[in-house]
Amino acid sequence: MKLLKSMLKYIALGVIFGLWFGAFLVPSSDYVPDYKEVRSHSYTISEKRAVHLSLDSVVRIFSISRDSIGLSSLTGTYFEYAGEYYVLTSAHGILGDCGRVIIVHMEEEVYCEKIAAIDKVTDYAVIKVQEMKTRKPLNLKKTLPNIKNSYKLLDKVYYTGYPNSIGPTTWTGTIAGTSGDYLILQSYAWSGSSGSGVFDERGKLIGIVMALDVGKTAMGPQVLENFVIVVPIWRIDWQKAFME
Repeated sequence: MKLLKSMLKYIALGVIFGLWFGAFLVPSSDYVPDYKEVRSHSYTISEKRAVHLSLDSVVRIFSISRDSIGLSSLTGTYFEYAGEYYVLTSAHGILGDCGRVIIVHMEEEVYCEKIAAIDKVTDYAVIKVQEMKTRKPLNLKKTLPNIKNSYKLLDKVYYTGYPNSIGPTTWTGTIAGTSGDYLILQSYAWSGSSGSGVFDERGKLIGIVMALDVGKTAMGPQVLENFVIVVPIWRIDWQKAFME
């Protein structure tokens, strides 16, 4: 009997301690984690830097067509060059002129000052914007890659974007190969992630997400959402973008 009472005593103490301990560990029902609070600590220092750069510079871009009927949603990378602020994104989602482009992050909105460069064939655009208070711009000179060190087969890459208009969400993948002048990643993308800056393990900006591939099957065309086509950074004409 004494043994039974002793066991019940310890069980009761365990339940009380568990409830007390859990009250401090379990977040309240109204707790919503901020994406800055939930970054993994399991990566190497350089990988963490790449993820932080990706998260801190990502923006969302809305472009309205000239007839005000079309609306596109893109992802972009906010950066600084020579004391001015810019966003790098895809060209195919720029539907109208500069006055119909809005750059957004959370509750902050800024406007296009000038489309500094746009190449519909290669598929990139550089947009001059106002300074953003909620974003940390990349230092372009420090972030551009050394071609000899980057673009290695099966190197890890990271990008943050708004696939399917959800986000920002951060994705990882690997360099699977090349197709002509474009990179092929094994990762995930969808409409809305076009223009996302792709970073390598060293935290270097190696390109921007352009499109998905489409395969042919017996049932017809099928989108391959893990076959991501990327415009490599060496294809961007920076001199053209920064010429007055």
